[in-house]
Amino acid sequence: MKEPLTITPYLGKDGSDPLGLGGQDWGTPLKVIEPITLTANPGITYQSGSGGDMEVSILVWSSRTPGFKKGTKVLREQTGETYTVTGEAPLTHSQLTYYQLQRNGGDNDEQPAGSNSSGDGAKQVPDESGGEDPLGL
Repeated sequence: MKEPLTITPYLGKDGSDPLGLGGQDWGTPLKVIEPITLTANPGITYQSGSGGDMEVSILVWSSRTPGFKKGTKVLREQTGETYTVTGEAPLTHSQLTYYQLQRNGGDNDEQPAGSNSSGDGAKQVPDESGGEDPLGL
């Protein structure tokens, strides 16, 4: 199903870092409404730490716009999740380009859409003063 996305094209290194480690250059963000699909390849699995096989899932963004480089950022506006383009496969007959995506951050890094992301989350914890230290420290 199509969804609103914000695409920030990666343009490459801007030359500002003499070591070539930073200094990335980004293009103007584009707003598109295109699908991101989840595909699973049952032939590719890995062993989980608790035992058993887990399938590897791949996120694919289907776009009518060709030519985005690896490193391009994709923001799902409905969930606030961000992804990075890690590969592309243009299909000339359908005039589509399939971009493989990798999620940025881990589960602990994501916040629900509309949450307070200013870093002052500690202010939201209720004051529980007056309790005694059970260990006597």
